Amino acid sequence: MLNTKRIIFILILILLFSTATQAEKEIEFWTISLRPQHDDYFLEKIDKFESENPDFKIIWEDMNFSSINQKLRYRIAEGNAPEVVNLSPQLMVSLLQEDLLYPISKLKQDYSQNYFQLLWENGFYQGEYYAFPWYVSSKLMVYNQEIFKIAGLDPKKVINNREQLFAAAEKITKETGVYALMPQIKIHHEFIEAGIDLFENENKREKAAFNTEAAKEIIIRYQELVKAGVIPKDTLNSGFNVALERYKKNDLAILFAAPQFLDEIEKESDYLREQTSLAVIPTAKDGIVNSPLMNLVIPKAADYKKEAAEFAALITSPASQREFSQQTSILSSAVDDRTELEIEKEKITTKIDSKKALKTEAQKILREQLPKSKDLTLIHPKADKLIKVLDEAFAEAFANKITAEEALTNMEKEWNQILNEENNNE
Repeated sequence: MLNTKRIIFILILILLFSTATQAEKEIEFWTISLRPQHDDYFLEKIDKFESENPDFKIIWEDMNFSSINQKLRYRIAEGNAPEVVNLSPQLMVSLLQEDLLYPISKLKQDYSQNYFQLLWENGFYQGEYYAFPWYVSSKLMVYNQEIFKIAGLDPKKVINNREQLFAAAEKITKETGVYALMPQIKIHHEFIEAGIDLFENENKREKAAFNTEAAKEIIIRYQELVKAGVIPKDTLNSGFNVALERYKKNDLAILFAAPQFLDEIEKESDYLREQTSLAVIPTAKDGIVNSPLMNLVIPKAADYKKEAAEFAALITSPASQREFSQQTSILSSAVDDRTELEIEKEKITTKIDSKKALKTEAQKILREQLPKSKDLTLIHPKADKLIKVLDEAFAEAFANKITAEEALTNMEKEWNQILNEENNNE
């Protein structure tokens, strides 16, 4: 009897130990500003993973954009890193440079085919891939059809590239006196979109590579558009809201906007809702559309990297992202064969419910842009300084204070000074 009790006691201890051991296998999952509005969605995904992986428990924490990087660094420093973290390429930069993220390309499973290639490439750094692409935001071309018609342009005719856009814009301003464009210009994005390399290596030392005829032509083209009144002189100093207000008042023909602003346009007036049409953003030489991206990454100090990757793959899978995008205005980074079927369904919905027409058309257009979408965040230790140099020199040229050639010379000189400091520190 005593032996039986002893055996039962030992079995209970084993069971308790086993349970405790299982409870210790926790995967911390961090997101940015997604609670409480998406609780049901994520809790269902967490339940699915835990049911298929009973030894693991997902601990989901949501935090804001401004604090997540600092909190992650703190947790890594104290030896208690989370397993799966939601970060933008911008937030990843310093972590990659300090070797604090785990390269998922070292895992046996190849995840690359699940995503649009340019978005997958966003996670590439020094020979390895570090990120599961997740959700994407993008803009589309919003334009006033009546202004196009007054200018003698066919509003249904597709504008295929940046030069066609600028030619149409010049005609609009000449014929109507209305500002045609007010883009949010980031000159390093303009260079990248045109296929211009920002860097080159000379004797294993990094130097500026953008001082080219192609870059000069881009700056001169913007100078011409400002001089002709096609683009407002205050464009660089004014935010998107100024452009939106000008569009709403019919003082701007073309607006580059995210889909969430379509509601505001539609509510402005029946006239504006009826005259507003949408199109794919005309691209430059490389056909790239700048699209801010959110990723899921695994810290190098994470305890359960394989399982963390499996959970990240579940959250970023075509099926999961399809469901998530239906609840939000964001886009999926995953290649999804069902997307075309959904678009066809939406065409039918557009005919039935005209109030949803703009939003429905916007989603269709944005999905068409996905193969060309790429986050153009500059991944470099001195990114902030380098971008500031470009922006300041371009602003002087934009205001016609210096020539395009002088702007590029100044950019190149200051870039090489910054890069030389970086090279000497390595």
